[in-house]
Amino acid sequence: MEAALWIVTGLSFLSWIVSWGLFARLRRVPSGTGASESVARISVIIPARNEEANIEVLLKSLRGSRFHEVIVVDDQSEDRTKVVAGELGAHVLSGEAPPVGWLGKPWACHQGAGVATGDWLLFVDADTKFSGGGFERLMGLTEGDPQVHSVCPYHEVRAPYEQLSAFFNITMILGVNAFTARGVAARDIGLFGQVMLVSREQYDLVGGHSRVRGDVLENFKLSRCFAAAGVERRCWLGKNTISMRMFPGGIRDLIAGWSKGTVSGAANTPKSALLGVSLWMSGLFMSAVPVCFLLVAPPTLAVAMASLYVLWVLQCGYLFRASGRYSILAASAFPLGLTFYQLVFFQAVLRKKKGGTVQWKGRDVA
Repeated sequence: MEAALWIVTGLSFLSWIVSWGLFARLRRVPSGTGASESVARISVIIPARNEEANIEVLLKSLRGSRFHEVIVVDDQSEDRTKVVAGELGAHVLSGEAPPVGWLGKPWACHQGAGVATGDWLLFVDADTKFSGGGFERLMGLTEGDPQVHSVCPYHEVRAPYEQLSAFFNITMILGVNAFTARGVAARDIGLFGQVMLVSREQYDLVGGHSRVRGDVLENFKLSRCFAAAGVERRCWLGKNTISMRMFPGGIRDLIAGWSKGTVSGAANTPKSALLGVSLWMSGLFMSAVPVCFLLVAPPTLAVAMASLYVLWVLQCGYLFRASGRYSILAASAFPLGLTFYQLVFFQAVLRKKKGGTVQWKGRDVA
């Protein structure tokens, strides 16, 4: 037993060291020094379905920003989304029902892009919120290349159950394969789905959202379309630029929301990133198992196992705080969050194998 615990501890420590290469180049959107010189006309396009509460927060956060226009595509909402957006000065487009073969979000984005008149398009989810100066930071990205950017919003966490989103957040960030030690030289760099800034020229070059009409995670396939056209992409973390609170409706919303994308996300994640994340999670699990034997292990082994667990807590704390307002308690108790992640993931896999669907905003999406 002692030898087995030493082996597991050693493998976990090796995983801890190697895993730093997965997120060696985490980067935030730079301060908007280029915004004052930018002449970009940015059309903000917001697909919205039943977002009455969220749309008000987002639109108010845009006040005073130098956008060209704000277009809210009301995706047949059953609440006051359309009314609220109109009262706050947005150009509201009453979206049509998705044609056969189209999913709701790609269709809404396609309609918004169709009426936009800017030379840059900023697609933003309705549950996001710009920080002070956040829009100007994004505007600064329009100076020079690349001409496709995506941002993972900083996750605002308030209720205790929202701490359970931590590992979903991290796997989403690592899954785009954009923050590894290889940096922008990495192959198969993805895009985040919540915030995408793209020049009109490059968007039209690849055919826009018509190329991803039936994809739940349209951002992955759209990134591959840009890659095939030789268009460079750049990903950023959104702290101090743009934030989100994803599931204020309760833990059921949280489970349904993450179930919607977790299986499709794994299927679309580059193989190298998927392998890296799998090894990282294996190391996390291996660090938790030996801790159960602390009281019966020899002193030297017990110290090694406890020290390793602390190292993983520190790494999780670093990643959690980079991605959202997660507590040190969530990092300290990472085995619980990781187990929750695995349960939701495998539940979604089983549902998919049985031909079940996941509903979101009253529609079947996966």
